[in-house]
Amino acid sequence: MSLELSKLSVILFTVFIFFLIPAAAGSAMDSPYLLNISINSTENVSFANHNESAMEGNWIKLSGGTPVTLPALNLVFNSVNSSNYTLDGKTINITTSVDNYSDYLIEYPYSSHSIYTNVSGSNEVNLSFFGPSQFADLSIDIYLVSSTIDEVWDIFNDVINGNTTLIRDLLNDSEEILNYSLNGTGDNSSISFGSQQAGDYIILVLLNSSQTNANEHSILSATAVQVLKYESVVTAPASAKTNHIVPVEIELSVTAANHGNFTYGAILVHKEAYEATLRFEFNGTGKQTNLTIDGADLVEKGELTGINLSILNTTKLQEIIETVIGPKNGTVAFTDDTDSINASFSLTTNDLNTGDYYLLVGAYESSEKLVAFDQSIINIYTPSYSSNGGGGGGGGGGASGEAFENIVCTETDRQFVGKNLNVKYNFKLEGNYVQHIEFTGLTSAGKVAAKVEILNHTSTNVDKDAPNIVFKNLNVWIGNMGYFSKNNVKDSTITFIVDRSWVSDNDIILNTISFYNHNDDTNTWEKIQTQKIGEDSTSYQFKASLPIRGSLGPMAISGKELIYVLTPVPTPTPVITHTENILEIISNATHVTTWTEIWKTKVPGFQALTAIIALITLYFVRSRRD
Repeated sequence: MSLELSKLSVILFTVFIFFLIPAAAGSAMDSPYLLNISINSTENVSFANHNESAMEGNWIKLSGGTPVTLPALNLVFNSVNSSNYTLDGKTINITTSVDNYSDYLIEYPYSSHSIYTNVSGSNEVNLSFFGPSQFADLSIDIYLVSSTIDEVWDIFNDVINGNTTLIRDLLNDSEEILNYSLNGTGDNSSISFGSQQAGDYIILVLLNSSQTNANEHSILSATAVQVLKYESVVTAPASAKTNHIVPVEIELSVTAANHGNFTYGAILVHKEAYEATLRFEFNGTGKQTNLTIDGADLVEKGELTGINLSILNTTKLQEIIETVIGPKNGTVAFTDDTDSINASFSLTTNDLNTGDYYLLVGAYESSEKLVAFDQSIINIYTPSYSSNGGGGGGGGGGASGEAFENIVCTETDRQFVGKNLNVKYNFKLEGNYVQHIEFTGLTSAGKVAAKVEILNHTSTNVDKDAPNIVFKNLNVWIGNMGYFSKNNVKDSTITFIVDRSWVSDNDIILNTISFYNHNDDTNTWEKIQTQKIGEDSTSYQFKASLPIRGSLGPMAISGKELIYVLTPVPTPTPVITHTENILEIISNATHVTTWTEIWKTKVPGFQALTAIIALITLYFVRSRRD
């Protein structure tokens, strides 16, 4: 997953536009093949047709690893219907199953793509192939190719020019699963290449040679596999205000000292701008291949426009950024080359549109390409500064010793408690932020009541507030006084929710939200082990252990506020909020003298669908302009 523009990823897009994410609408074409290249009428390379059906469109779906959300992809294919020419004594005939120079549009059917990490349990490469009924009951050959983008680009050009040597060599040097049967609908969902080492791979699905001949390659589908070298831990807030700084940190799980230098990158991309339209124009020759993304030229007349294997034209890069991303929908930052296994960023939210953003953080190791990646979501909002009141519901009584006027709502549930029986209390009253209380009974106690009181303020039964910023104060009581002891219960937990609005309005760091219980014996608030277990559009869900010591009583849910320290960062990090400010930031950066200096040495490429996410996510996301 690239957080910089990978110059090589553009090449892969060009090469695999037909079959990595093909852009021709199968509904408009009956032929099972989109493109056919015939050489001297003795050799043939065919690329299968695709359509928008996830189950019938000739797609490869990876599984295992970590699913990463892809941008919404619209793909347009515009091609000549047929082309004939002679090159180096070879007669090349190219045909497509499309109307002459007509646009065919398709939406890529999958919203996510698996990436893998080189650790046990996370590097198992599994896949399914979903073909149309035309391929029912046929056999396929699946190849896992460790390949560089240079090779892929050369293969594409060679085939267009009538030479199939490189594609043959590529297949011969790959890990392969041959003669794999498709079912009656043209599918197979149990393909596995097992554990793989860190690196970049391409998966190719071809018709088995028994259905073709030695001089024919029928390529049904292809996709890319990325196995990352390191795990990483990324720390970032769940939300941030507009016109503020978002602190982001990444740390690599590097165990050996002989690693190279790293370049780190982080980017915010608005969810509504997380999309792109690729347009591929092909007149039947490599010299007239054009590729654009949201109107920005990537390949023009067969040549990469400003981006190639040896140098990066930063002027062209800036032009692409300005054309594709636009203002108010993204923020990006990079570090300098460093031998440190961690990095920090300060992403500014100045002038950004409000809403949910994808946060993408990654690391490159010198000569190793991308080695770590993380994706999460941050909500950017404009504070309303309205007061955060307590929950609704009726008033409660003061039988627990709590002052009547301090109780917002009270709810009681009764469950049968038996020996070695798992017990679960459910709370549903509006305004009660506790959802469940669970434990295992060690004795048979019959019906036992559990009561929750949601409070306006700190319980009147204690004399000091809980630590940090309190979301809710509450009382919890289970059974009679002294019942909740180690003789009667074990494995006790409480599940509760916290409003997203409270987290946002108070700049709460999500992973600091904790459950506290007041220990009457020591007159202290004790922090209880707490973990986030879920979330939805309005709240986060947490589970915490309940202390087992006879009685429960006053409790609290609280979290720490994010403190913004607007001081110079020890290692200055160039920050680009949107393209209108690029040159201004560069001119003000004390450690950067030219635009080229910002971008030099920061383009280690990687390939395939990882490259798709790199290319589209980072720079080729269509801007929703105001």
